[in-house]
Amino acid sequence: MIQSSIVEYFLKHGMVVNVCCIWKKMDKSSKICYDSVMNFDRKKFKALVLYIIWKTGSFQNFGVTKLNKVLWFSDARMYEAYGTSVTGETYIRRKHGPVPEHIDSILDELAEEGLVQFWAEPYFDFEVKRYEAHEPGDTSRFSPDELGLIDWWISDVAERHTAGSISEKSHDYGWKIVPEGGELPLKAFLAKRIRQPKEGEELDWARSAAKEIESK
Repeated sequence: MIQSSIVEYFLKHGMVVNVCCIWKKMDKSSKICYDSVMNFDRKKFKALVLYIIWKTGSFQNFGVTKLNKVLWFSDARMYEAYGTSVTGETYIRRKHGPVPEHIDSILDELAEEGLVQFWAEPYFDFEVKRYEAHEPGDTSRFSPDELGLIDWWISDVAERHTAGSISEKSHDYGWKIVPEGGELPLKAFLAKRIRQPKEGEELDWARSAAKEIESK
């Protein structure tokens, strides 16, 4: 069931929502709800961070920026496809894209436990904060769908992007409408900026369509 609050959110921020497209994304048999409340799974998030670092240790240009983006896209795309994220983590809007709220404390824990080490080293004209894991994360915490999506984003970010290009990719409309330091809503993946909606008939239609979907 899609709740009308999602459409209200989009309209508030100047997004035109194709309600029919959202409805087509839903699998009625599994009753996906894109407005679900997600709880942060700290152990799962920690396992995911360790797994990503383990998989990317050989990439010299894979630093903290890319780590944050793999986490963001894994959670956000899982939410887009299935109505819930991998870890339930909250993401904060920063200059170079979304940053997980708990990433610093998790990295500190992993270092204190001797599971990872990190250091800074020069990379062309930049300094990259590098990571190396001493053992893989516990993949038993992830479903096959989750692990497949995570692996795809690890490969995409590590092999086909620079830190700059993947940061730019994360600057979607959801990122642009949130102030610096604000929470980035995963629900923004269900719509895109087209134009400012018109008052009156257009807004009334969107609200009416949302209520109609909600009743099904």
